[in-house]
Amino acid sequence: MSEEIKEPISKAEQKRLGDMFLELMAQCPHVPKDANIKYNAKDVGKCVYILTAGDSVRKYDITGGFTSKLKIQVAYQSFPTGNGQIINAQDVTDSITMWLEDVENLPVLKGGRKVTNFTAYDSFSSVEEVEGDKATVFAANADMEYRVKGERF
Repeated sequence: MSEEIKEPISKAEQKRLGDMFLELMAQCPHVPKDANIKYNAKDVGKCVYILTAGDSVRKYDITGGFTSKLKIQVAYQSFPTGNGQIINAQDVTDSITMWLEDVENLPVLKGGRKVTNFTAYDSFSSVEEVEGDKATVFAANADMEYRVKGERF
């Protein structure tokens, strides 16, 4: 029987995940060329960023391995000036998250961790002030699942 435990992700694990997210987003064809890519931070201008919740649910198995689900948020910050640009900005976020769900060669993380899938949810918007300008941020929550094989048996 597997046991489900909620526990924080270590700083070393956060670094591994950060490196992976930056590499993965750099490959995404839906990230605008003029947008910076950030992990657990955002930029002043146009940017795509990934935020992690900092905790996960792990299900341990009898081999000593586990499956973990990390909650993330994918967001796109831009400065649209009309309805068409606003629709396009939301489409950027939706396209990125759909791409994540469809990536076939998911990354192998350090320490034998293998990303198994992403599940994304509907995007939503917010308006924020960035250095005196109004930025529109479209974000979508998602789950990233990854597996660590055990060494017993």
